Amino acid sequence: MGRAVGRVGLGLALAVVLTASGCTTWQGGVPGFLHNRAMDAMRCVDFGVTTTSTPQFSFYAALLSFAPFGYGKVDGQFTGIGGGDIGSMKIHYEHWGVVAIGHEQVGWGNSLWDYPEFDPNTPDDRMDCQGVGIVGFVSPPYDGRPNGRPT
Repeated sequence: MGRAVGRVGLGLALAVVLTASGCTTWQGGVPGFLHNRAMDAMRCVDFGVTTTSTPQFSFYAALLSFAPFGYGKVDGQFTGIGGGDIGSMKIHYEHWGVVAIGHEQVGWGNSLWDYPEFDPNTPDDRMDCQGVGIVGFVSPPYDGRPNGRPT
């Protein structure tokens, strides 16, 4: 009995800490909260198929953003879960890296959620841009979208 009460208490304490820490928002009530948690969950994975109208090339990997290697530039249609959305959406992907330095730029279009569209010719807050690699972490863009480094 004591263990069950302890587990419930620990769970309640964790919920209070997460709510108070700003990890959650109750804007829009329970439906708004659930909508935001669904969007958070979909930002944890990118899984799908990209198709293009012309042949394009990408061979790129970045181990925890610390060791980027390769090059890729793709403009196409992505179908799956990606960029915090699900369905079929426009995608722009431009990455390059040489072990200690690199740059990543990704733009996701709209599908289920109504995100602002992006323009690959003018990267702004609608595209994720960041320097990668040891040298890349201290190179522009300094605001490092997405907010967390390494990704």
